[in-house]
Amino acid sequence: MAPADPFTLPAAPRDDDAAEAAHGGVDLEPWKKARTARGVPPAPPACAAYAGRAAAKDAGGILEALGEKDPAKRDARLVAVDQQNAKLRGAWTRAVRAELAPVECADTIADPFLQSYVPSADAEGSERARLVVGFSLAGKLSRTASAPPSMGALRDKEKVKAFIGGPLKTWLLEQSTAIEVLASGAAGLTGYARGVAAIEAGIAELRLVDKMRSAPVPATWDPELKAIYEAALDEALEPRKKRGRDATLVGMSDFARAGILRDARLDRARALLSKLYGGRRIDALEGLLLPAVVDPHPVTPADFAMANVPIVWLQEKDIANPEDPRTLSRGVTKSLRARFRKLAGGSPDELRSPYARTRLDMGRVYWRRVDFVEAAYAAKGSDKPEDRLVLAVSLALAQGPNGAADMMRAATPAALELRHTEALDALVAEGGPLAGMAGFDAAHLRALSPVEGDGAAAYLKDVAARFRKAESLLEDPAQKRAAAQRAVDVEAIATSAK
Repeated sequence: MAPADPFTLPAAPRDDDAAEAAHGGVDLEPWKKARTARGVPPAPPACAAYAGRAAAKDAGGILEALGEKDPAKRDARLVAVDQQNAKLRGAWTRAVRAELAPVECADTIADPFLQSYVPSADAEGSERARLVVGFSLAGKLSRTASAPPSMGALRDKEKVKAFIGGPLKTWLLEQSTAIEVLASGAAGLTGYARGVAAIEAGIAELRLVDKMRSAPVPATWDPELKAIYEAALDEALEPRKKRGRDATLVGMSDFARAGILRDARLDRARALLSKLYGGRRIDALEGLLLPAVVDPHPVTPADFAMANVPIVWLQEKDIANPEDPRTLSRGVTKSLRARFRKLAGGSPDELRSPYARTRLDMGRVYWRRVDFVEAAYAAKGSDKPEDRLVLAVSLALAQGPNGAADMMRAATPAALELRHTEALDALVAEGGPLAGMAGFDAAHLRALSPVEGDGAAAYLKDVAARFRKAESLLEDPAQKRAAAQRAVDVEAIATSAK
């Protein structure tokens, strides 16, 4: 029998772009209670400029306003948009201003609007008002758990213990309560609005854990006492760590459904998750080798907006062309998702290659199976080496965990099921221009999901051999060195596994 085609596309899950249930008017009561949370530091003095921003004399078009590089001038142009554009007046401009301002200033922009907002049954207006609520909560959350009390020059054991049981404990309880109260203000939010608040709440919880873990202990403590203290601290902080992880993952899930690929909040959240969950790194897929994507240098305000404004603000045709290929540098719009969902297999489309790569990159951020499947469908049929590599990597990852939560909560690394590298192995056997990258990526994925038990040593030796093979095929000196070092590292683990 002929071997099965390693490039066969999975039947599901396909991108259904399911919408959340429709909501009525905005209930501001949870937000009103949350904004009274004690222990939230005030906005920095620099935020006052956003509260009293005067409108620019000429906003220009909305895309040009969004494409203004100077933050103060951009904000002034958006204030002018609010005054001049009836369709975008009110909640929309407040939300986008809060989005583009420093996160710690978001509530400075959002709160005055919400304090005078009168809820209505208008669905679009209500959804925009919920976005303003999300940014208000995010601004306040971003300032929590950032400045624990300093121990100063204390080195005496008893004084340090008194500090930990006194000022540090008081700060921990105050900030923990503030985060919980603020997070409760997101009740009733959905979609991107919920994601904005949830991801900032998760970051706040994880930041609190990180700050507490970084609290110094006296140099006079012996190793045993230090170990006992750190174990007790870890046990006490574990519930907050899990709460932060779960809130962050909720926010990331909402961001994924919104089509967001690049976002500073994502970067902060993933950095903290990787630091506090080092054994199950959410950024593990960043280690894959893929051809570089060269973004065109922004030459107009529109180009700059497409490359720097979050994708959620580029969805409406009155603002930008949601199928403009420049939007792919930020993620995938609903219009692009609908376009490729309807596209018949093998049909030509000039955006197939960039769309496939963006969906693969989204999968690398969120670990969602649907992103890998959609990347595979978009890349299938192309004879470009880079597209075939995207296809092969996507097919391997489509058989792995479905989402970051599944990845982080998997019982063991073996349960990640990242060992299905048949398509990548086929590219190595073909010996094309990207065979080295394919070999490295197959080895990298298999290293993330090693088998257990008696076969572990043999499995790891095979992974090391794959890295050695990749080294021989790669041309870039830095990539060759990386493959060689990975081989050495895996060989050492294989030896210890005997």
